[in-house]
Amino acid sequence: MFALGFRCVAAGMCVAIGLAVLDAAAGPAEVAQIKSRQGKFRDMGGALKAINDELKKRTIDWDNTVAPNAQTIKDRSGYLPNWFPKGSGPESGAKTYALPAIWQNSDDFVTLGKVAQVEAAKLNQVAISKDANALKEEVEAMGKACKACHDSYRSPDYAKQNDD
Repeated sequence: MFALGFRCVAAGMCVAIGLAVLDAAAGPAEVAQIKSRQGKFRDMGGALKAINDELKKRTIDWDNTVAPNAQTIKDRSGYLPNWFPKGSGPESGAKTYALPAIWQNSDDFVTLGKVAQVEAAKLNQVAISKDANALKEEVEAMGKACKACHDSYRSPDYAKQNDD
């Protein structure tokens, strides 16, 4: 009888612990939000890299490389502040490089996001104008805008676990 009671208590505790773990884990909505955000950032990073790589070539392909990639950066940056709703950070339990500082310092984070949006719009205008010297300057400015946010709001683990 004692053994049966003990097993029931132990089983009950296991169920309670399991439910607590499930409750702490990210739900489907949070996971989808994080994966979507990460994909959009990969798009932006890849687009900026493609433009930067194009600058190293003898002839710049404005129409097939620079313009569409600048447009991608501009389009994605317009939604940047909306990619970080509460609950989509490390507390979600999902793998994310977003630091809690995003939500703790949201005014600064939004300001940096707006700077990135402005630089993305400028980059797009330069791509349309097809001015190589201005493109070099604006790619650098865009990179600095990205870095300003990454330095404060992205985990240093990202650099350790990613090759880009």
